[in-house]
Amino acid sequence: MFTSMIAKRNPKLVEAAVCLHQSGALAPNTHLIDLDALERNAAILAKTAEEYGMTLYYMTKQIGRSGFVGKHIEKSGIHKAVAVDIDEAIQLKDGGCAIGNLGHLVQPGKNQWPFVLTDMKPEVVTLFSLERAKQLNEAAVQAGVVQDVIVRVISKGDCVFPGQYGGFLLEELPAAIKELTALTGIRLIGVTSFPVLAYTAGDNSYHYASNAQTIVKAVGLLQQAGVEVKHVNTPSATSVNTIPMLKQLGATHAEPGHALTGTTPLHAYREDLAELPAMVYVSEISHQDQTHAYTIAGGFYPRSNMAYAFYGDSPKTIFNKAEVDLVSPGNIDYYGALKREQGMQTGDTVVYAYRSQVFVTRSHVAFVRGVANGKPVIVHQQKRGM
Repeated sequence: MFTSMIAKRNPKLVEAAVCLHQSGALAPNTHLIDLDALERNAAILAKTAEEYGMTLYYMTKQIGRSGFVGKHIEKSGIHKAVAVDIDEAIQLKDGGCAIGNLGHLVQPGKNQWPFVLTDMKPEVVTLFSLERAKQLNEAAVQAGVVQDVIVRVISKGDCVFPGQYGGFLLEELPAAIKELTALTGIRLIGVTSFPVLAYTAGDNSYHYASNAQTIVKAVGLLQQAGVEVKHVNTPSATSVNTIPMLKQLGATHAEPGHALTGTTPLHAYREDLAELPAMVYVSEISHQDQTHAYTIAGGFYPRSNMAYAFYGDSPKTIFNKAEVDLVSPGNIDYYGALKREQGMQTGDTVVYAYRSQVFVTRSHVAFVRGVANGKPVIVHQQKRGM
């Protein structure tokens, strides 16, 4: 998906990948991240959010959730994380990171609320239902704390991805607000939904999903009920390009993930975006037959939208391009497949660039510095990135 753009905007990362792999410093099935570029992207995002009076929570699931990368993002100006589930929160907290939002997308289990309150201490908890709210409230009362919460809201017809269903229906929200505000262990301060922004392939920009209007209506309902709305969280495709759109919608918070590595869908088509491409997936040709070269895998993701990959054994040859022959997402990705090209050799480095979700793969993660000056050095490796 991003092969052409990374060749234009950060070709030295591709060259670093082949050098590190061919030297033996980098194993196949590794997502390689340009840490200098990632820090630069995070700093630009933080500066833009500050200019627009917004707060950002960073998301790490796409890049191998870990305290290592979290601390570097925090030093670059985005000070708290959004944890997609409690396991990510634990990884980040153990690494010394601060948790901003927990519960969106995955709600903690009923017996995990005391741990959330005493060990994770998130700034806000996202709630999908009254039942979960009552569980959290009970734990908070017992712990002697009051936890700020925001509610996920949806309307019939909103965009909700498979496997991510849940939330307070807008038509049922007024009644729910009465129950939520009667609970003494939680404090209702805002709303969220996902995705707030949508992208259609070939467009030059994003547009508001129907969920955006749902958020606006939900804010109105909270205010009518006397709730002081302090938190309007608008995740999806948060970037320097979209922060003004989110602010116009009334957002107070947003959650960049792919923008940290310059891999939102729009980054595949526009060279003028502020964030630089900062991530590739490194593999190796394992074996070949008459029609295909098979690459060591473990890091592919069904929605990655791969089309081409680079292959070669040196910086001079690595920009050879081969077509990706996608395998069925219903099967385990033991190998990828490239249309065989003349000159391919077993052991060649293969470099892919696509939208990653490291936390649902079997891939490793490596962070490299010195890419821009042609002196790449791996500074951290994470085996089978969380």
